[in-house]
Amino acid sequence: EHYNFLRKFFHHPNYIKVDGQPLFMVYCKKPGEFPILTKLRELAKADGFPNLYFILGFARPHMHLQSQVIEEGLEQFKVPKKKHLGWNGWNRTVAYPSPSKWNENRTMEIPDWCDRYVLEKDKAEPIKRTNEIPGIPTSFDNTPRRNYEEAYLWSAHDPSIVLERFRHSLYAATYYETCCFQHDESSSSSGAKEEKNIDGDDKFILLNAMNEWAEGMVMEPSDVYGRGFLETVKDIKDKIATDGCNWVKQ
Repeated sequence: EHYNFLRKFFHHPNYIKVDGQPLFMVYCKKPGEFPILTKLRELAKADGFPNLYFILGFARPHMHLQSQVIEEGLEQFKVPKKKHLGWNGWNRTVAYPSPSKWNENRTMEIPDWCDRYVLEKDKAEPIKRTNEIPGIPTSFDNTPRRNYEEAYLWSAHDPSIVLERFRHSLYAATYYETCCFQHDESSSSSGAKEEKNIDGDDKFILLNAMNEWAEGMVMEPSDVYGRGFLETVKDIKDKIATDGCNWVKQ
């Protein structure tokens, strides 16, 4: 019954797929979900899909775009290894955009090594692409569903400051996914090295969220931000498409 509900979305031409596999994200790891995910995968294959593409969320900094948090030792973060994820069906993890203390008033930053890699190409020391997907929160305010003492305001600043922080992080993450690994090489099953497709459909950025009104994470137009978040997404996409990979750290 659950799969029959999902399949109408999976078969839609606009649904996100990786190599024909419908993407399915799980917010966090719970052992009780593993049999359900296994069954969904079986049903998807029987429905004509090569597989499902499973992504698991972790509330942690992105190891490349938020490396300063890890380096400052504000909290101890370990990169999740596949053997520790409790189930062997995960394809990727996402550095879930959690409005946590370590993330407050911070932005994602393009890694220092990225401009060297883009500009020097063959001369630069290659950096291995992390399996983590960048996650960016829009804003956060859960006072609609919490007592004042328990509520957490991650974005109580002027709307222009919140939008600029979102813009900065979105540009860093988009540039990172578009430019920092465009010269990567991977090994084929035969052992020969092949250049990865720069337009690969496995490049993602998770934006939290479209309409989480109860926690103030909303990209939809509002009387506070107007269409600011949606316009920022368009602006950043246009900027990367127009300017290309020309960022140089100042």
